[in-house]
Amino acid sequence: MLENNTERKPWSFFLLTFAYSWLLWLPSILSGLGVGIPFNVSIYTSVVVPIGAFAPLLAAITLVFREGRWQGVKVFFRKAINFRAKPLFFILAFLLPIVIHAIAHFLAPVMGLEVADTLFPADLPASPIIIAIPYFFLMLFIGGGQEEFGWRGYAQQPLQERFGVVPASLLIGVIWGFWHLPLWVMPGAGHSTYPFIAFLLMTTSISVIYAWIFNTSGNKLIIAMIFHAMNNTAAPLLPFLLWEDGKPELAYWVYAGVNVIFGLIFAFLISKDPLAGRGRDRSGWVGSDRV
Repeated sequence: MLENNTERKPWSFFLLTFAYSWLLWLPSILSGLGVGIPFNVSIYTSVVVPIGAFAPLLAAITLVFREGRWQGVKVFFRKAINFRAKPLFFILAFLLPIVIHAIAHFLAPVMGLEVADTLFPADLPASPIIIAIPYFFLMLFIGGGQEEFGWRGYAQQPLQERFGVVPASLLIGVIWGFWHLPLWVMPGAGHSTYPFIAFLLMTTSISVIYAWIFNTSGNKLIIAMIFHAMNNTAAPLLPFLLWEDGKPELAYWVYAGVNVIFGLIFAFLISKDPLAGRGRDRSGWVGSDRV
């Protein structure tokens, strides 16, 4: 069983994550690069993109099973439903994404950049705030939250033990960002209108925030999952996008910049707080593979 984080293989995890998803996305990638594909690629893309989002989870399970068989997988999943964290961390996981998105949403027009009022369809029979509630649970389980089994749940601890919390977080953020790169060429993926470099800045900087909230909560994966799901929920609720065909999403740079500022703030907090790198919260609960 994976009782020690040093037994984990983060580089194998990254390789498997890319392999599981990019191979699945390959027909769409080739189509986006001009290669003829003998079926409707847009429909194919709409199906395989959400499936590919489970690649970090599947890669982590593959490696955990290889080392610890089913007992190791059981322990790994048990960590995700360990809610023994201070309420403060749940509050932060819910509210911090709203704060970040609200700043970008309201700052962009001040800078002369257009953003939509909401990205939720206007013809739905409820207000965007009400719609956001079921949307959050969708994001938690199949819309991004499940990725955290891999990025933070598997890779964070062994990398930070080797390189330190902030360098490990930046490394994960860069790899996490590049993992999304095919979405900029895949027909129907919806990413081509906003700059990839801005997206990469966002994933790299916000990864530091993930590390802080994950470590200081006592390595509680559910906290990272909620944080991820709330970021994906706040995006349509307080958008930094205009989402009109053909218009470049320049306001994404504002969102990326806000994340860089918050990333620097949390990097400072990590440098001043040893608990942020030890997987122990202030209640004394220790995060480890033993649950």
